[in-house]
Amino acid sequence: MLRIERLSHNYGDIVALRAVSLELDAGEILCLLGPSGCGKTTLLRIIAGLEADYAGRVVFKGEDMRAIPTHKRGFGLMFQDFALFPHLSAAENIAYGLRRQGLRRKEIAPRVQSLLRRVGLEDLDERDVASLSGGQKQRVALARSLAPNPRLLMLDEPLGSLDAQLRDQLALELRRIIKLAGLSAIYVTHDHREAYAVADRIAVMNVGSLQQHDKPRELYHQPVTASVARFLGLSNIFSLAEEPVFKALCLDVAGWRHEAKSILIHPAGIELAGAGADGRQGLLVRLEDAVFRGHHYDASVIAPPDIRLSFAARELPAAVGETLRIRIRPDAIVPLAE
Repeated sequence: MLRIERLSHNYGDIVALRAVSLELDAGEILCLLGPSGCGKTTLLRIIAGLEADYAGRVVFKGEDMRAIPTHKRGFGLMFQDFALFPHLSAAENIAYGLRRQGLRRKEIAPRVQSLLRRVGLEDLDERDVASLSGGQKQRVALARSLAPNPRLLMLDEPLGSLDAQLRDQLALELRRIIKLAGLSAIYVTHDHREAYAVADRIAVMNVGSLQQHDKPRELYHQPVTASVARFLGLSNIFSLAEEPVFKALCLDVAGWRHEAKSILIHPAGIELAGAGADGRQGLLVRLEDAVFRGHHYDASVIAPPDIRLSFAARELPAAVGETLRIRIRPDAIVPLAE
């Protein structure tokens, strides 16, 4: 449906995008994920037609978009600050784009009411948006973006101004609403947990380049570079030159030396040694730290001589400072390109 072909863009001497190529299928939600300044918003602006000076192509349903102005692309945009009209009610904000399309009042009213129900605001249609909460404003902004039936929905950090608990809740609702509308969407975020919740596929960007493009589960379990792994919050990364580390952890990585520069010991593959039939085996480690997260602990342990590993555990059979045994499953070892 959408094809991005080797997009490059500079801001003066600053390289914003480096030959980025991507595809988006019909009905798919693609998340552009990365730190601030990585190029994800620039990429979104080029697709929207808000940046004209670029190399490469944006092709939508077989048509090169370069000569198509923003207002004729039929794309919907939603930004972090919502860009709502504070002097208008929720219903009037949603109706704005429909009036611009030339629809009559009798056509607009049922469409607005349907959208208000879809985003759960049917009782707040006459409220001024200035009096709404952050989460309610976000829903109004989403409904306004959906109102003209966009061919493609683009969302730039739509939950960035909300608190963490509300972000977690609304991320799931955003996905449900977009899927219910049958839309294709590009969603920009710097939060990998938000991307996991919303996306069908995730494109990780860094310093203007596409680092990895994958489904959320594959991205989490098989990051291809050390920079992607670190951005996803995975910290058990060791250079293949660190021979004593692998000997101490009883890991054989000799066959990878020509294929990878470092390895990730994935936290999902670290488990307490007492959890299985071979509970007598495993590495003796000291519990350095444990943070209770409700349904699990985030544990940090030290293996001799001074190797720090992090993982999650449902229960911990030791207190901080005490020893316990862990097992590293073979599938926990992930080779990294850099």
